[in-house]
Amino acid sequence: MRILILPGNDWVFGPKQYLHDIAEIMGKRHDVFVWHFNLFRNRKPCFQKVENVKLIHPWSVSSNSLLLYYAVNFIPHSMLFARLVRKLHIDVIIVANLIPALWAFSLSSKKVLKVFAFQDYFPESASAYYNNLPKTFRKIIESIALFVNKLNLKMANITLCPCHSLINLSEKMGCKRNYFLPNGVDADFFNPEKSNSKLTEWLGLSKHTLVFYGLVESWLDFETILSGIKMLKKDFPDVKLLIVGSTLTNYTKVLEKLLQDAKLTEDVVLTGYVPDELVPYYLNLGSICLMPYRTDTFSGKIRLPLKFFIYSAMGKPILSVPLPEVKKLNPKHVFFYTDAEDFAHKASMIFSNEKLQKELEAYAKKFVKNFDYFNIAQECEAILEKNRF
Repeated sequence: MRILILPGNDWVFGPKQYLHDIAEIMGKRHDVFVWHFNLFRNRKPCFQKVENVKLIHPWSVSSNSLLLYYAVNFIPHSMLFARLVRKLHIDVIIVANLIPALWAFSLSSKKVLKVFAFQDYFPESASAYYNNLPKTFRKIIESIALFVNKLNLKMANITLCPCHSLINLSEKMGCKRNYFLPNGVDADFFNPEKSNSKLTEWLGLSKHTLVFYGLVESWLDFETILSGIKMLKKDFPDVKLLIVGSTLTNYTKVLEKLLQDAKLTEDVVLTGYVPDELVPYYLNLGSICLMPYRTDTFSGKIRLPLKFFIYSAMGKPILSVPLPEVKKLNPKHVFFYTDAEDFAHKASMIFSNEKLQKELEAYAKKFVKNFDYFNIAQECEAILEKNRF
């Protein structure tokens, strides 16, 4: 197959795309091309390795405004894209965001399989980056994003969805062929044996350390976590929270204010961006990993997050808000909390039982084998082969 992927943000600089690792594996057997938009050059949180895919670098007038970038580059990019699809004899186009999907599907012939990677509820995720603007403006953004989302689904031949809730939503919006393709993990890379005791000392951590890894943004509920930690400190005075990750919206300033108000600045360590190759070592600094999402939005209720699979590969017990998509998989190493008191109780139960921690580690490592990226890539390949013209 000859596959062209259009990511919604940068492929080389992170955060990592839903299809990034899958494409790298498929690129060993197929010709996989990626249209490299190179957006937001001044806001690059991390660097991603590119080995088996071929990057297409269209000449662009750079801009940190998404709308301005697309408007200025629309005509030259459109001409180049249409020509390349014909010249490269592309069989499959996979698009992972709203505006690029509408654009790419419109410029592609009927002989090309059009695949929409429906990886998120885009209306809410689009407005999440404008929390500092009036609610009315954010509602307008959501309405426009919903309209474009529906158009994309009607134009797509198939969708790839990382959770079942998005499959149901896609069917309601007009796409007839929808496939479950969850996030996965490189289980060899995220290895529990990767450890560095010097990091623990350097960061001032203890054996009672909780870890969060990922983008630090407004869709996370750290208020409940911090309240729970204050309760935990009664039984575990040395408890620490390690937050590994960067922000695209300066949300860490909000988090720093929360720490000051809770008087927990000495108990919480914010690392900022950590290079990919070091992430397993940082995750191994904690006994428990966290998924503290807000669930008062549709997006918050449908998550089956990438970090769930990463934590599992690291053999970590997980404390999470009740996520229906995670519950469907019945992972015994995930403990769901509903409030700060429940959080503190379950964290205490895990901290105080080393035998339980070892049992949960063994189960988590066994559980995640079904979600290794090699298996996910094979599933993706089979779906594309089955549907291509």
